[in-house]
Amino acid sequence: MEIPEYQRHIYDYFIDEYGNWFCEGNPVEDPDLFRLLSRTLFEKGGKYFIRCEGEVHPVRVADAPLWIKYLHKTVDPKGNLAEVTIELTDGRKEKLDTNSLCIRGDSAIYCLATKRRLLARFGKIAYYELAQLLEWDEQKNKYFLPIGGKKIEIKKCMETGTLR
Repeated sequence: MEIPEYQRHIYDYFIDEYGNWFCEGNPVEDPDLFRLLSRTLFEKGGKYFIRCEGEVHPVRVADAPLWIKYLHKTVDPKGNLAEVTIELTDGRKEKLDTNSLCIRGDSAIYCLATKRRLLARFGKIAYYELAQLLEWDEQKNKYFLPIGGKKIEIKKCMETGTLR
């Protein structure tokens, strides 16, 4: 990603392994600024950037650039799981892309989120909410999410953070 020639300063943005944002080493504590930064985040060539007031700044990411705070379940008339909506830490809500669910390591769960298809990690509350919905198949040695009359396999993530 090319930084515009007219841009005088490149700020150091960083998202730590818990989803906390930092600018020039200082925590981003203002909720409006956090939402602005999170919502302007994009990926290009495997790297993350934000676009703000006509400027482009790189964002270093320790784990995932987005974090999921809560799940919202919808059940069908029979009580079966019909749909799951995720709520990101910046307040955005969207339907869970069940086909992008994956596990990295022993237990961290991720999916792709937003129209930009960015990697999102399930935070503690969302993780446990999702874990309650999963089923273990002993024969296949895999987890599945029963949703919408289907069983969606929870795949392994590639260690680079990109889904296979």
